[in-house]
Amino acid sequence: MYLLAVKTMIPFLLLTGLVTDSELSSPSIIEKPAPERKVASLLGGGNFTNEAAHSTNDLTYMRKLNISWARLNLYPQYYYSKQSPKTDSIEKVISDMYSHKITPMILFEYYGSYEKKGIPIGDYSKWFSIGQTYAETYRPGGTWAAERGIKDWGVTVFSAFNEPDVERTIPYEKYYQALKGLADGVHSVDPDLKVIPGGFSSQNAFSDWSLKGYGPAIAELLNNGTLDGLDLHTYYDDKYAPILGTYKNSAQNNFDQIKKRLGLTRDIHFYSTEFNVKQSKPPHSAQTEEYLAKQFLTAIWDNLGVVKNDGHTPATQFAMPWSLLQTGQEDKLYGMRTEHEGSASQTVSRTKVLQLVTEVTADASFEYLDPKKKGEYVLTSPGKKIWVWQNVKGWSNRTGPTYQIDNIPNGAKELAVYRWNGLNEVIPLDDGKRTVTLNNLNQDETYMFVAR
Repeated sequence: MYLLAVKTMIPFLLLTGLVTDSELSSPSIIEKPAPERKVASLLGGGNFTNEAAHSTNDLTYMRKLNISWARLNLYPQYYYSKQSPKTDSIEKVISDMYSHKITPMILFEYYGSYEKKGIPIGDYSKWFSIGQTYAETYRPGGTWAAERGIKDWGVTVFSAFNEPDVERTIPYEKYYQALKGLADGVHSVDPDLKVIPGGFSSQNAFSDWSLKGYGPAIAELLNNGTLDGLDLHTYYDDKYAPILGTYKNSAQNNFDQIKKRLGLTRDIHFYSTEFNVKQSKPPHSAQTEEYLAKQFLTAIWDNLGVVKNDGHTPATQFAMPWSLLQTGQEDKLYGMRTEHEGSASQTVSRTKVLQLVTEVTADASFEYLDPKKKGEYVLTSPGKKIWVWQNVKGWSNRTGPTYQIDNIPNGAKELAVYRWNGLNEVIPLDDGKRTVTLNNLNQDETYMFVAR
């Protein structure tokens, strides 16, 4: 309906000179304005794999953390069988996600090594049928939702394939045809649904902005709006991809460098289904939790606050820490789940930081973003205003022990200071006080200041 209305206006717009032919060729002219999104609703986790038979406990855990997205990854036999798409294997986990108010995005898994196992990647028509069938079934208002009387909930983001640049075994042309087929199939059902390539890692691991050649293979699909954006995996590592002292390894810089390398002219969106700070090895375990927590707070805001080409418009659609659902025993580098549920002494610091962010930003939306210069974000919600400052060398042009907060809302009674370990200080505010200067702040960590 919306697209039809816009198309009927096109002759008028051209006649009056309000748009040009070149502007009309850009997909942005018919894109709907993005709805306001609460920051906490951008956070998620995963994986929920295939049937995900034991998903209830994981979803309950995620709900306690107040995060809203989950990655549901399916392997070939679960999404394609007997020469046709298969959708029934995930009905239960989709129902569980709905009941827990967690929104899934679907990742179709495939590795080139499967070819030797007799599982070919397939052509455009195969992936068109997969995209079309899954969109018809699981989109908001799709058959699954309609049969259950559910409105305004379902899968809106589909992707394939995870980290193709690691194995580099999928031929570029087949990769292109599969993604184009998937996207065209999904969009044949609803053009507002989003399709993205599965997450990449080579920009993070090797500063390879071509994504081992997979970026140029799909640049056309990103430029013409077939693919909505890029899913970038960012693992911050003191040796290979440090946070401290450099901005090179940030999600924002990776995003910008890839767009430049691929020659993208369209203002695409940013996604991340995996990011985290790497666990240091013993014997420094007594310091590790604090060190990781400090860096993880910076990492969260790096991924939440990625901006578009103008330097201030939000680009992030969701950001998911890995591995949120695994313990330190299961994943020694990135495991974030508590070893024993309910035991405060076993709560992992990075999980505490994640929960702190969702609590502080509850009901808050971005008002201002400047990650590439000042390293600042400003958010607002009813009854409070939030400033986030990345006081990290290389991440802000104003690092140091002092920070000035301006434009404090009238009627604010106090200013709360949050660090990685929670609430650190509450400063009473005199009536009418609009500016506060904070001193003795620690460098190389991120702060959150809340006027309420």
